[in-house]
Amino acid sequence: MARKKKESIKTGEHVIKCRATRCCLRNGAQQDNLWGIRVNVAYSQRKELKDLAKAISHACTVTESDVFAVWSAMEREIMHALSNGDRIVLGSLGMLSLEVGTAGRKSYGEKFTSKDIVAKGVAFQPSKQLTEFVEGFSFECDGIVKHPLEEQSAEEALNGHFAQYPYINARTFATVCKCSLSTAYRRIAELVAEGKLVENQLAKGMYERPAQDAQ
Repeated sequence: MARKKKESIKTGEHVIKCRATRCCLRNGAQQDNLWGIRVNVAYSQRKELKDLAKAISHACTVTESDVFAVWSAMEREIMHALSNGDRIVLGSLGMLSLEVGTAGRKSYGEKFTSKDIVAKGVAFQPSKQLTEFVEGFSFECDGIVKHPLEEQSAEEALNGHFAQYPYINARTFATVCKCSLSTAYRRIAELVAEGKLVENQLAKGMYERPAQDAQ
């Protein structure tokens, strides 16, 4: 099968934007010297298999359907290998292996049988090549921003938004409060429970301030 010239990905080819927030290093502590900095990738996009299939089809002569077919077969083979207790080396990416453990703690001298062994999950061990590739990434940060879940910070950001727009959805909430989409959903649910936001009856997924607050 004819292939296009392979394009290598160069380390540092893109600058990854990050967001830094202050976080408490110990639950319940309020002392300044116990606060640290948490850094997360900002505005990261979720890549679906269809997106990767499209990119691969543009890089070589295989079609998107071919990519889906091969990936489906790989999924079956990987799961079959894991069911045999095998380790799977994924080329230059790394290795998958089965993690096992015990169902609970055993006291000294207590009988231990195979029934006490359970699957804990699947572990991924990155290869040296992947680790070195990631270590070469370049990052950009505009400084420390207020924590998106701090009441005052979220309140100020939302006041600014509702001063211009009557509604907000989870994605806009994430942008306004500078938080992840999952955090936005969780925070919206909390605000709805507190009566500070209500869901619009005509547009699903859109939220507004209660009537008395909107005035």
